[in-house]
Amino acid sequence: MNRLRLRRAVVVAGAGAALLLTAQPAGAAPTDTVFPIPIAVAGFTPPGFPAAAAGHVVASTDPEMPGVTRFTARALCCFFVHWRNHSTGAADTVFVNHTDAGYSSADARTGSGPVVATVTASTGSPGYPIVTVLPGAGGWMVP
Repeated sequence: MNRLRLRRAVVVAGAGAALLLTAQPAGAAPTDTVFPIPIAVAGFTPPGFPAAAAGHVVASTDPEMPGVTRFTARALCCFFVHWRNHSTGAADTVFVNHTDAGYSSADARTGSGPVVATVTASTGSPGYPIVTVLPGAGGWMVP
């Protein structure tokens, strides 16, 4: 009878040790997801010269701020991100504007789960239209 108890204890202890050694760390690091499809725009600058720009948008998430996504792009001035959370059905549009730090950034309460988004350009200044030639797009998981 004692051998059976000892054998069970060894099996349970071994299984526990195996779980501890193979477990992932509890605190995950913030994650940046670069949209695989960049946004491309064309238009006119305020002096009236033709211009074009393209850039990738980054969706950043942090487990310490669940349900929040920060959208950032360095090559673009102002753009809209149209997102949808496939777990909750929530959807919205966030306007990302240029900051003094030299990049465009905005936070959105997307909720946790798989989220997809498309990116389009703003219309530009009056008299100097900007059009979206290629809308950006991407998907990521929000903690």
